[in-house]
Amino acid sequence: MMHGRSSCSLCAQAPLPARFGAIWAKEAWGHYWTWDPKETWALLTWASYVLVIHIEERSIRPLRTLILSVLSFAVVLTCWFALDYMPAAAESVHSYTR
Repeated sequence: MMHGRSSCSLCAQAPLPARFGAIWAKEAWGHYWTWDPKETWALLTWASYVLVIHIEERSIRPLRTLILSVLSFAVVLTCWFALDYMPAAAESVHSYTR
């Protein structure tokens, strides 16, 4: 199953930018992770797609995988567009609306 292999490969490589970003943040601000809203939602995005891959591998119901895929995409859209307008993100170093 080539689709599953490529998905697993991409999911394994996805945390690499977060790791490099954490190393850079340690140098810039003195800490790796601050539970900033953008950081947390990025983690949720990755975790939701890991769940989709695991459900896809084990599920005989494609509707379940489809629903989880749509919900995961909604998490991506929330992280990308809506998070800057949430009150918790107002003081974030990742806020781009200032």
